[in-house]
Amino acid sequence: MKYKKRTPVTKITIQDVALAAGVSPATVSKVLNAVPYVSAETESRVRAAMDRLNYRPSSIARSLKIKSTSTLGLITNDLEGVFTMSMMRGVEEVATQQGFSVFLCNSYGEAERERAHLLVLMDKHIDGVILLNGFRVGERPAPALPVGNIPVVYLFQYTHELAVPSIIPDDFGGAVMGTQHLLDCGHRRIGVINGPANYEATHERLKGYRQTLEAAGIPFDPALIRAGKWYESSGYALAHELMSQPNPPDALFCMSDSLAVGAMSALRERRLRVPDDISIVGFDNRAFAAHQTPPLTTVLLPLVEMGRLAGELLLQAIQTGQQTGEIHRVPCQFIQRASTRLTA
Repeated sequence: MKYKKRTPVTKITIQDVALAAGVSPATVSKVLNAVPYVSAETESRVRAAMDRLNYRPSSIARSLKIKSTSTLGLITNDLEGVFTMSMMRGVEEVATQQGFSVFLCNSYGEAERERAHLLVLMDKHIDGVILLNGFRVGERPAPALPVGNIPVVYLFQYTHELAVPSIIPDDFGGAVMGTQHLLDCGHRRIGVINGPANYEATHERLKGYRQTLEAAGIPFDPALIRAGKWYESSGYALAHELMSQPNPPDALFCMSDSLAVGAMSALRERRLRVPDDISIVGFDNRAFAAHQTPPLTTVLLPLVEMGRLAGELLLQAIQTGQQTGEIHRVPCQFIQRASTRLTA
């Protein structure tokens, strides 16, 4: 099989535009850089020539001149993570509004991959970089490669090694909201189905639950607490455990929506009606929460808002050249649906 020989593409230069417009290359440059003292008639002629020749100015050359490429780097360790896309959306919204583009990289949690991505991004003269943990909130070290004076923001993770902003959710505050709602509904034996012990969210959410109970004068009862993986199957099994006790809970606070869905299946098997016989609250506000039977009351994890804040803080650092090491805890939101109601 014979292939046609490709015709090389001829790059249109500023000199070509000048010749077509009947002006000097310096005048074309003034038009491109919005320099004053170019007549409207001359500018019109130059722009018409640019359109006719399909001329595109070199963004790299212009970026080097103004010392900004209007680009950000975003390196995540979990591109396919449940929460990753929502946080990326928040970053991208803010970046686009300010005329910035975002280069996305996946490190798969490997330091060498992160280092390689940072090398490429720095070669492209990015203005700033966001390091996003799409898997879980936790502490991490400095970037795998020193980035000099390029601003850095940590998202869904934090560091004590660098004086840079970190954005994490207020898991403690979210648990306070969910527990207080169940107390307001009249419940006093609130069972908890939690996640694995190696997640900071597990401890923060249990702490918020416990302190809210104690503030209401209700003693913490370890018999009402169960923990497993974040899966529906764990919620199902642990709900059966809790409800098999001689004095079972009158409400369940599940620290993820997946756990809550599993728990609701167990409650149905036990012929317990939600919310008539027992209330249930989830956490995260996953897309499926609103489509349960009944729709699940839950605590919204502010992922998009966290991404927006990360973008805002990074752009602010780019503009001011200053950063602080503050950890920003973004408030959760309470979403009431039909799986809870006031008791008689």
